Parts: sequence; C-alpha cells; structure tokens
Amino acid sequence: MRYLLIALLPIALVACGGGDSTSSTTSSSTPSTPTVAPFTSWSATTPNVPVAMTGGFSSSVDLVGKISQSVSSGAGTFTRDASNSFTLISASASTDVTAVFSAALGDTLKSTFDGATTTTLDKAQATIGNFNNPSYYGFQYQTYGAWGPFGKATGASFALSDGSASPVSAIPSVGGLTFTGGSVGYFVDTNKFAYVTNASMVAVLSNDKQIMTFTTSNTGILGGPSGNALPFSDLDFTTDLYYVAGTNYYIGTIQTENSNTSKINGQFYGPGINEFGGTYAIYDSGGTEIMAGSFGGKR
Repeated sequence: MRYLLIALLPIALVACGGGDSTSSTTSSSTPSTPTVAPFTSWSATTPNVPVAMTGGFSSSVDLVGKISQSVSSGAGTFTRDASNSFTLISASASTDVTAVFSAALGDTLKSTFDGATTTTLDKAQATIGNFNNPSYYGFQYQTYGAWGPFGKATGASFALSDGSASPVSAIPSVGGLTFTGGSVGYFVDTNKFAYVTNASMVAVLSNDKQIMTFTTSNTGILGGPSGNALPFSDLDFTTDLYYVAGTNYYIGTIQTENSNTSKINGQFYGPGINEFGGTYAIYDSGGTEIMAGSFGGKR
C-alpha cells in the first residue's frame, strides 16, 4: 500500500470532525431489546425483531501491528426495519470487544456507498463502523462489517463475518465456483486518521477446491457517515486463501508493498455453500498503515 495523498487530509479533518474526538472501540451504552431470535436467513427475519448470529469469523489489528483472528468468537445482533434498513447493530469480535449502534439511542446508522453499506457512528462520536447491507447483494445467509475509533485512531480496529455457516458435509470435492460481492474495512493512514472503506470483491474457487483466489477492486474511503466517499485504489489487493482439510474454511496471507503482518480467513455460508465470507487484517510496516476488513460474496 502507498501513503494517502496529502490532498486528502483536509477532507479527512472535515469528515472526521477535526480528528479530535475521544476514541473507543466499545459503545458507552447498550440498548434494551425484545427477545432475540436466532438467525437462519435474512428472508426468515421479521422487521423490527432482532436476530442473533454466533460463532463467526473475526479479525483485529492494533496500532503496533498485533493481529488476532478467530474462526469462532465473532457474533452479532441485528435489527432491520420494514425497508431492510438497519436500526440496531451490535457487533462482537470476541467476548470482551463489542460495538453497539442503535437508532433508538440516537446513534447514526446511515446508508452509504450507494446503498451497499450502513455507516455507523455512536452518539458520543467515539466509534465508527461500516457494515454490509445484505439486500444490496441479495445475501441470504451472512453479513459483515468493520469498526474502530472515530477520527484519530487511538486503539485497535475490528472486523466481523457471521451468518449461517455451511456444514462441512456440503463442501464439494471439486471447485470451479465464483463468488461476487463486496468488502468493507476500517483503515488507518500514516497520520493515524481513520476511514471506513467499501470495495467490490470476487473470490474464485479452484477446480480442485484447494485455493480461493480473492480480489478487491474499486475501493472507496469515507471519513464519516456524512462525508463524501473518495476513490482510493491503493487499498485494492489480490491474494490466495488455502483450504483447511476437514473444515469449512480457508486461510491465507495478504501481500502488500510493505506489509509485515497480514492475514485473511473465510468460510462458506448457506446450506449449499451459497455464499462465501470472512475477515482480514493488514499491518503495513513501511508506512504504518493499518486495516481490518471483512467481505462476502454469493454464487
């Protein structure tokens, strides 16, 4: 990855409120919610009734490049209204790292990137996030998102991929499948200014199912829910993920110009490996740029 252009800095300051906000990775309050239903598919959800996902993939990276990943500790609670817009997002990367965004509490949940994502900002302007709108790509079995401190990065960033994971018995003996969708991220530049990102994504499973070739393109960045998205192709990348025998997931590394630690993982979602999603984390030692991201695609 290359450095952000200096010309973007004034935009970042405006979009991020000057970059002086107190940052945190956990919302200060948790909304009360009605009984939460277990998630099976988006078509089975009821408007204004929260659904819970558990056992998802997660990634995190801190400001000194320490990366943590899990194939089971990610979780989320989501509520959508009758127009399929999120009104509550509670995303967890582990048992002690949760970000809550609730319209009922006065937090911001705004459709961005032409409707592909919901960009979130808590009322205290401490934590910003970006989450996939499942209806944009027609996802039935998953969602994903990334979040971290708003404005100036002062702590770690996190990413979540969760939904109805495919059973191992559904994994085919041969591949040759293509999954298309999107990817979101939380990106920190060399000056420690934070942005959320959105990109297109394609993942191609090799004919012998052993390798998943993963590509992001047309990346855009946004400093806040009310900012203007800017193209930033420096964050596009291509990498390979490798199948872990006897499981439902793939793991790999991401090669960037100066990265010294970069990891990616993914799994299938849906009863017939209908979709594919996962998370990644990048630490670029050359420019000290940091990114936690997640992604999803469907056949």
